[in-house]
Amino acid sequence: MTATEPTAGRLRAVEAEAVRALLEGGPPGATDPLAVLAHQFPLHALDRGELDRLLVWPVERPVGVLYAAGSGTIMPAGDPQAAPALAEAAGELGWRVLVGPAEAGEAILAEVGRGLFRRRPRARDQRFMVCTEVPDVAAPAGLRPADPRDLDALVDLACRLHVEDAMGPRIPESARGSVRARLRESVAGGDTWVVARRGRVVAKVDVSLRSRSRGAQLAGVYVSEEARGQGIATRAVGAVAAGLLRQGLPGVTLHVRADNAPGLAAYRRAGFVDAGRWTLALR
Repeated sequence: MTATEPTAGRLRAVEAEAVRALLEGGPPGATDPLAVLAHQFPLHALDRGELDRLLVWPVERPVGVLYAAGSGTIMPAGDPQAAPALAEAAGELGWRVLVGPAEAGEAILAEVGRGLFRRRPRARDQRFMVCTEVPDVAAPAGLRPADPRDLDALVDLACRLHVEDAMGPRIPESARGSVRARLRESVAGGDTWVVARRGRVVAKVDVSLRSRSRGAQLAGVYVSEEARGQGIATRAVGAVAAGLLRQGLPGVTLHVRADNAPGLAAYRRAGFVDAGRWTLALR
């Protein structure tokens, strides 16, 4: 960026409603339901008044948005022309994961990787999937909310998922404390579900967002290798989604690797439809 180009900055209260309309895909009363679900995290932050989590470009009359989660995750949205400024701002955040709609995400990644000695973070295609109608899926036997006694099993499943989903190398025992802390918080909040068979946890589903107006997002879906092929993922995801929708939430979302054919098929059977390309990048 040159000195004459506007830089990104924190969202100001005076521009909050304009950004809300941008993320909702239209003016009040004419919003796009799919846009709301695709941008449910930054919209939830707006609803909570967490303006400091939103970087925008330009600061006056924003057309591009970058949501910064506390976990080192960033989510871009809006006009790809905002990418140079948002990429510069993202670099100052020390982000680890970028995830969101493909067009905005890929534009930022192209800027991050620009330059002779700069490497573009490794990225992969995701599919964004949405469920807005209560699925007609029977819950699997043994599905229940997780409790603190499940923590050891949950940490083990989460670490296996980390490797199988190509998020990084095996997490050593010495570094599993942060995984345990995150799961302990999720269990305490009623946001993790397990499937238990013969007293042993064989599958998990996390709810990473739950908002009355913005919907919910599922994450961390994992079934132990020895329990696969029994429809557990389909029925667990469908049952958890059904429970959330019955609470009046407008939709339930998830994203999955585009090359994960079994996962895509399982989620379709659970009542989810493919709503477009997303990008996930790690650095």
